[in-house]
Amino acid sequence: MNVYKSSFLIIGKGVTYDYCSEFFNNNSIIYDSLDTNDAVNFTDGIIYLNDRRINLAEFDYVIISPGIPKNNSFIKYIEAQKCKIITDIEIIQNLSQSKFIIVTGTNGKTSTVNLLADILNDNQKKALACGNNGVSVFKSLENSYDFIVLELSSYQLEYINNLKSEIAIILNLSQDHIERHLSLENYLKTKLKAFKNTKYSIMNKNINANCADILFEVKCNQFFINEKAIKNLSVHNYEYIKYLENIYSINGKHELDNLCACISVLHLLDISTENILNSFAKRTQLSHRLEKLYSLGSNIFINDSKSTNAHSTFTALESIDGNIILIMGGDHKEISYKSLTNIINDKVKLLILIGDNKNYLKNDLSVNIETIILDDLESAVNYIFSVMNSGDIILLSPGTSSFYSYSNYKKRGNHFKELIGSHVSRKN
Repeated sequence: MNVYKSSFLIIGKGVTYDYCSEFFNNNSIIYDSLDTNDAVNFTDGIIYLNDRRINLAEFDYVIISPGIPKNNSFIKYIEAQKCKIITDIEIIQNLSQSKFIIVTGTNGKTSTVNLLADILNDNQKKALACGNNGVSVFKSLENSYDFIVLELSSYQLEYINNLKSEIAIILNLSQDHIERHLSLENYLKTKLKAFKNTKYSIMNKNINANCADILFEVKCNQFFINEKAIKNLSVHNYEYIKYLENIYSINGKHELDNLCACISVLHLLDISTENILNSFAKRTQLSHRLEKLYSLGSNIFINDSKSTNAHSTFTALESIDGNIILIMGGDHKEISYKSLTNIINDKVKLLILIGDNKNYLKNDLSVNIETIILDDLESAVNYIFSVMNSGDIILLSPGTSSFYSYSNYKKRGNHFKELIGSHVSRKN
């Protein structure tokens, strides 16, 4: 494949379009684009738009935005025409001389790809984290890298046919995106595409799928890789790790899982546990992931807006001790939240439900603690400041998206920060 002499049709006008069109424009590559909503009709290989028509035969490849499901009637038509479907990932792999590390899973992908790249760079291996973390894969062509650490979602994996990598890792798997994949089994099958052409496959042992070379897990206050505990390393209350005589702080269980995953990757690249942990101590904390915003007296406010499924909320609650006031809710997803019932009963003093799925959550959880149903995040924050007591920990961990109000989890988290900040400034 000669990318520079090929022609492309981009379907969808989202992030993938932005990245691809910029690259194509900069390199004088022939392309056209359309949104599925613009297609008035399609027949005999011709797509009819309101103001023009597109002949599929004029393009060598079709790029489909991963946000468009494969059961979309327009996408089915494209596939029926035997068009060569390619992704931006496959384009990059045709152009790059770097080794690829693929990271996928339900939760923790962005934190892990960024952490891996940071540790690699800190150990004289030039790396770039890109992909679904919001950094264009085409940025990897701007410099020479030893490793491209690539975050892939299940939506991206669905359309990729020729993925290749040095190492591929599946961090975890829990119920999410079931409305797209229809079952957890199908969701796992899509994730496993990451293993199809890799030198080393790595998986969280808790997934219970016997198809990886290396299994990692955190249990009994230790890190295990292929059933062997990492010597001289111990975990203490989700607060810190001790290795030999050194102490490394941890911000919750999610960081433990991400770090164990990173160690399982980096050991393959001959980076020692001590060097990994020393680099880990220099990490940049990402926003919206158990992010401590403010302290007001003995009250602490934590922004976990990145939580978009039950498992991520469970992990957040595991990581916090104290009197928790929990804000949950947003878009309705076809997933069960029953796994949260016991931990909410054990750790939460007040549950506030908001969003489109607030009534669904109330019925699905069946908790025995005080539960309040409110309209939105602002109402929830106002209510909390009227009832909270000394020592309460206020946690936003929605367990779902909120596209009905916010374009992404960052906007939701930033709104939470603004609301809390406004109340705190009035109190000080």
